[in-house]
Amino acid sequence: MASESNGRVILLNGASSSGKSSIGDALLECLPDPWFLVPVDAFGAMRSETRTQHLDDVELAEVLKRTRLGYHRAVAGLAAAGNDVIMDYPLSERWRLDDLVTVLDGYDVTLVEVRCSPEELAHREHERGDRPVGLAQSQTAVYEHGDFDIVVDTTRAAPAACAAHIAETMDTLAESKAFDRLRRHG
Repeated sequence: MASESNGRVILLNGASSSGKSSIGDALLECLPDPWFLVPVDAFGAMRSETRTQHLDDVELAEVLKRTRLGYHRAVAGLAAAGNDVIMDYPLSERWRLDDLVTVLDGYDVTLVEVRCSPEELAHREHERGDRPVGLAQSQTAVYEHGDFDIVVDTTRAAPAACAAHIAETMDTLAESKAFDRLRRHG
């Protein structure tokens, strides 16, 4: 269980291309305290790719799972040292949420759902050109847990407007947050 000196965590959850990274960048500009933006993609980019290119699908899946488990613990470590952390991370597999609920037990976690219309996701994915076509549409599981603290929709709202809404809403949230409720109801 974490202590009172722990940092806070904002978890930006949404499909690929929904705007999590852009909102995270904008949050750094509008939150009053120093925050770390720790996107899972940047964490994964620290891993050597030379050896992983030769792995079969099962071996690669295991490496990716270990990377994500480590990511959860790195975020908890930053927060345990009193740092506030923004996670840019899709909860696209149930085990990710289950592990985070355990690892971040006792931490002040604000779960933000970053939504976007399917048409706009497809458009962004095409424009980016760095994601497999259909990835965003395949990540429907990101919202299956059914609980959240804040929802933003980037279909028409700019990242700065979404970030401002998150920053303004954080102080008005009930003491019991989504992670607390998910932990109680398993």
